[in-house]
Amino acid sequence: MQVLSAPLTQDDVLGVVSHLEKMANLLLMELKSAGSFPNGPQDNNSSSGPELNVSCPSLEFLLSENLLEKLYSWSEITGRYSNAVRLQQLKLYEQLVSHSRLQLLSHEPFLRPLLMLLTSSAREVFPLEVEKKLVVLLYQLCIALMQNVQLLDLFFSWEEGKTNFVLFSLLIPFVHREEGIGQQARDALLLCMSLSKKNENVAQYITQHSNVCPTSNLPLNLYISVMKQVLATGLSGLYSLLPRQLSVEGDDWHQLTPDDVTDLPELASFMNSLEFCNAVVQVAHPLIKTQMLEFLYQGFLVPVMGPALLQVTTSPFLFPL
Repeated sequence: MQVLSAPLTQDDVLGVVSHLEKMANLLLMELKSAGSFPNGPQDNNSSSGPELNVSCPSLEFLLSENLLEKLYSWSEITGRYSNAVRLQQLKLYEQLVSHSRLQLLSHEPFLRPLLMLLTSSAREVFPLEVEKKLVVLLYQLCIALMQNVQLLDLFFSWEEGKTNFVLFSLLIPFVHREEGIGQQARDALLLCMSLSKKNENVAQYITQHSNVCPTSNLPLNLYISVMKQVLATGLSGLYSLLPRQLSVEGDDWHQLTPDDVTDLPELASFMNSLEFCNAVVQVAHPLIKTQMLEFLYQGFLVPVMGPALLQVTTSPFLFPL
């Protein structure tokens, strides 16, 4: 693939997208026929990863010719067609990650353009279709890392004294989203939280570096982390969207039912967030668990739930939330 200087046309982009779809289908056929990835132990000392089995010639060509990085470089000049090309790249990576049993992540010609694509997705606003595919890819990567913790450090970067765990940082904006995209993002974040028990770098990143602006060597419990900024305070925001009162039809009503939750989407969102916070406390590293409980108590229960529980109703048939 050559990076052309001439202006791109819609036909150029459609042609590349079509070729990418065909290439993905061919690669999946090869991986399935070869048993997803036929090689044995990986040589982690090799910059390009283990040698590929000859039964996957298309995959071997893809990596040996560095086509994925060339594709990423070309996508950078696609202008208004960039979202369409990014969507196809995300689809391709998601399919290969989910069918390759981890080994592809150890190949530099696969990993490097993948990390470039993920890093370039930070702080960008994409169409919903691109967002969904991004979250699917992140979820698949988290599953892969749960199966091989040794690969975790490949997804950390250290620049100018700042640490970034790209999977976690990309998932955070979706944590309070509704429907399938939000649920899958929360599932992926829970996998990251579980990884924090297995990898100290993940635990330290979540407690110290994610959304943190430290000014000195403060004790760990004085850092303002993503737990407070996103989870605990997000719970308060969702609570504020709940209706202030519920009108009931009879004096025998005494509790919220599943039907009530279904009829109140704001309540469903709040309950999803509350259940997610509870799940984080159950699976995360002890440092994260302690910090999370403190933030929930100081940032939600005391300032938000406390006054609400002490609120006085003026009607026996109106109940404050």
